[in-house]
Amino acid sequence: MPKMLPKRYVTEEAVKRALKIDSFRNISKDKVMQFASMIPYMDKDVAIAIINQFPRFADFGQTMVSSYMQICDNILLSNKESHDAVIKGYQTILDTLSKRLDAEDIDATERKALTEDMIVVADKIALADIQNKKFLDKMSTKFLWLVAGITAAVAAGIGIHSAIGGGEQLPQIEDDDDKSDDVE
Repeated sequence: MPKMLPKRYVTEEAVKRALKIDSFRNISKDKVMQFASMIPYMDKDVAIAIINQFPRFADFGQTMVSSYMQICDNILLSNKESHDAVIKGYQTILDTLSKRLDAEDIDATERKALTEDMIVVADKIALADIQNKKFLDKMSTKFLWLVAGITAAVAAGIGIHSAIGGGEQLPQIEDDDDKSDDVE
């Protein structure tokens, strides 16, 4: 049966009991997520004290950024392969047109048409490059928003919500034991 959480966790022991852990040193990612969701309901000094002894919480943000960077690396690698394939295709067309242009049996009209075709292909290469640069710019912007979001979420959880005292109702967690929590 779920029980109501206290309005505020004012000791580290109360937080440990709520998370059902003995120490903040080696806890799972699930517990890190639970801890992060509880921060707004903690006394500001308790939250800061726990985070200071909780190396994995700082690593959590780094892990998220690292995971996102790995995803970005995979996307960028795929993008590079795709972009290179497009450029290679255009280069093949340019090479073919160039060989045809080198032939001695073509007249001035055909030479002009081949040259114009090569210019069109070169323009397509330039357009593909511009589109690729726009894609890379969007990826870097998304990465910056992710980092800013993580930073803002942690700062908001610790600072803003703790400063205003949180809401009246707290989230419920499943708990089978009836130990009382240290509350304000």
